[in-house]
Amino acid sequence: MTKSDWLENYETSKALWENGRYDEAKNELESFWDKTGAKTLPQMTLYAYILRSKKLYISEIKHIEETLELFKGSDEKRFLAILYSLLGEAYQRIGKTIEAAKIFLIAAEIEPNAEKKFAEISNAIFARGASDFSPEEMEVFYKKYRDTWKCYISLKTPSPPSVTEGFAFSESGSAQSAEGIKKIRVGYMSPDLHAHPVADFSASLFFDYDREKFEIYVYDLGSVEDEVTQALKQGINVWRNVYGLSFDKIAQIIKTDEIDILVDLSGHTAKNALPVFMHRAAPIQLSGIGYVLSTGLYETDGFLTDIHASSEEKSEYFVEKLIRLPHTHFCYTPFATFPAVKNSPCIKNNYITFGSFNNFSKVTDECLILWNKILKNNKNFKLILKHSLFDSKEGLEYTKNRINSLGISTERIEFRGFSENYLEEYNDVDIALDTFPYTGGATSLEALMMGVPLVTLCGVRHGSRFGVSFLENLDLNELIAKDKNSYVEIASYIASDKELLLALRQNLRQMMLNSPLMDRKSYMKDIERIFQYSYESKICSKLPL
Repeated sequence: MTKSDWLENYETSKALWENGRYDEAKNELESFWDKTGAKTLPQMTLYAYILRSKKLYISEIKHIEETLELFKGSDEKRFLAILYSLLGEAYQRIGKTIEAAKIFLIAAEIEPNAEKKFAEISNAIFARGASDFSPEEMEVFYKKYRDTWKCYISLKTPSPPSVTEGFAFSESGSAQSAEGIKKIRVGYMSPDLHAHPVADFSASLFFDYDREKFEIYVYDLGSVEDEVTQALKQGINVWRNVYGLSFDKIAQIIKTDEIDILVDLSGHTAKNALPVFMHRAAPIQLSGIGYVLSTGLYETDGFLTDIHASSEEKSEYFVEKLIRLPHTHFCYTPFATFPAVKNSPCIKNNYITFGSFNNFSKVTDECLILWNKILKNNKNFKLILKHSLFDSKEGLEYTKNRINSLGISTERIEFRGFSENYLEEYNDVDIALDTFPYTGGATSLEALMMGVPLVTLCGVRHGSRFGVSFLENLDLNELIAKDKNSYVEIASYIASDKELLLALRQNLRQMMLNSPLMDRKSYMKDIERIFQYSYESKICSKLPL
C-alpha cells in the first residue's frame, strides 16, 4: 500500500463525513481495510469521528481504545492527542466523568500544539466538575492549567504590531456621554453567542445596557452565526469575530480597544479563551453566567454569582472573589418559542410521571439511586429520561445495564432520545427531578416555563445550587431539599397532591415571567451597579449590594 492509496481513501471518506454522509464514509474506510488489510492512524482517527457523529459512543470507545493499543509508541502525537480527547468526550457522554477528566489530561500531555493544551485541560476541569470533588482535588487541575501557561508564555516571543490588522480602532480613547463623562467600556468574550443557553442567559447584557454610561464590545470566539447572533448584534457598539486568533492576538486587540471591564462568559467550556485573562487584557476581569466553577486563575478578579447560588461571601471552591447579586446571577431571555402548557399528564394517566431531560453526564449513580427510592414509594410513579445517548441501540443497552448494575429495575423508566420538539415533551412530565451535584441550568428553566415543578437538592457551591437560586426567586423554597432524604420526601409529597400539581401547571409560566429570573430591567441595574463600582474602585470586594 502506497501513501497515495490510503490518502485518497482518507480524503474521500473525510469529504463524505463532512457532508453528513456518515454511513458511506464508514463503509468507504471499512472496504479499504478489508481490501488492503492495512490501517493508518489518520484513517482510524477519522473513523472515530464518524462513530461520534452517528452517536455510537460505546463503539467509539472500543474503537479508540483498540487504536491506541495498536499505535502505541507512534510519533504521530497530534492524532494520538485527538484520539485521547475523543475518548475523554465519549466517556463524558456516557456519564463516566471522573475517568474522562483523567483521559483529557493525557491528551493535554501528548498534544503538541501549545494553545490546544489549554483546551484539553479545560475539558478535564469541566468533566471533573460534574461529580463531587474537594477544593484540593480541583486545585490540582487549576494548577496544571496555570503551570501550562508558565511554560507557554516562556516560549512566546513578543507579538508583532500586525496582530490588530483588519480591525478599526478608536483613535480618541473611550467615548463620552452627553454630559462629558467617560463611558465605561465593557467587553464580553464568548464562543456561544448563537442558539445556545449562554445566549439565553446573557441577552439582557446586549439588549438592555445603559447607553449613556456604557459602551459594549463583543469578542466572538465562535464559528457559528445564526439569527440569535444577528439579534444580539443589534445595538452593540463594536462586535469583533476573533475566532481562530491566538490568545495573545485576542488580548492585544482587547488592550487596543481600551476595555475597562472584560467579562468571560464561558469559563472552561469548549472554545474558551481564558488565557487572555492571563495576559491581563483589561484592568478588571470577571467571569460567570456561562460556567459554574472557578476559572482557577488569579487574574480573574471576580466571579458573578448570587446570594442564593452562593450562600456565603467566600467559597473555598473559588480562587476569585465572589460577586453576589441580590437576586439572580443571570437573566433568562429565551429565544425559543415555548409551546402551550397542557394539563398535568397525571389527570389523564392516573399516575405520576417524573422526568429529567438533563445532559446525561450529570446523572450520577447517586442520582439514579435516589430517583429509584422515589419510584419505590409508589407503584404508580414513572420516570422519563431523555438524552441523545438513547438514540442508539448500544447507548440504550449500556444505560440499562448501568442502571441494572445498581440494583435498579428499568421497568418503570422510559428512555427518549433527541428530538427537535423536546419542549413539547414536558407536557408528558408532572414533576422534574434535578440532577446533583451538577444541577440543571437551561433544562430546569425550560421545565418551569412549561409548568413543571422542579425538585432540587441544595449543594454547597455555586454550581450545585442553580436549582436553589431558581426556586428562591420564584418563592418556591419548599421544593428545595436540604439533604437526600428530604429530596425523596418532597418529591413524594408533591406527587401526592394533584391539586397542587394542577395549580403549579397553570401558574408557573406566569410566575417565571413575573420573577427576578426574567426581569431584565432590574437585573441590569444590579449588574451595572457592579460594573460602575468596580470601575471606580478597581476592586471587586465589599460590593454595596
